[in-house]
Amino acid sequence: MSSNKELLNRLLSGDFSPEEIADDPLLVSLAERVYGIKIDPVLTSKPRDFVAHEGATEVTEVAPPTDMLIEVIGDIAPALPLANMELPALAVPPVETKKKSSALQYMVLAGFGFVVLNLIGVWSYVLGSYCQAGDLCPSDGYTRINLMEVYKLNTGYGWSEPVQTGAFGIPDIVAVIVLGVAFLALRRK
Repeated sequence: MSSNKELLNRLLSGDFSPEEIADDPLLVSLAERVYGIKIDPVLTSKPRDFVAHEGATEVTEVAPPTDMLIEVIGDIAPALPLANMELPALAVPPVETKKKSSALQYMVLAGFGFVVLNLIGVWSYVLGSYCQAGDLCPSDGYTRINLMEVYKLNTGYGWSEPVQTGAFGIPDIVAVIVLGVAFLALRRK
């Protein structure tokens, strides 16, 4: 009898006989898994439960080694070759191309509109009455809200001259550019 290593090499190369490996439960299990050959030394036990014992062992091959891992189903196979059969057309649902408007896009557009209307001085008609008299208020021609000091609308620090007079601030320019680019970027998505 050969050594276990030599039997394993012969099993993996496919050059073995079931009688040679019937006494080794590990090789029997490998033969079942690799080649689909069932070697049943005792009818009531599985190869992994097989304990080697003295005496003759009956070996049963379920599938010949030439038909390894091929299953033929007689009655279920189609009578015609598949190349001659026409498959029914599949119904493909239409793809919706409608863009969904996001709340973020509306908020950016609203912010852009606020800044542009602020540059012109429109908000002075709505919020200008909060300014104390005697300061630089909308009644004195200062109709643009200073974006960096929006919390000081009741004093002259919260108001500036509108763009029509040629005055504008860096926060106004930054706000127009950032909100304009953000709106265009959100529209392209």
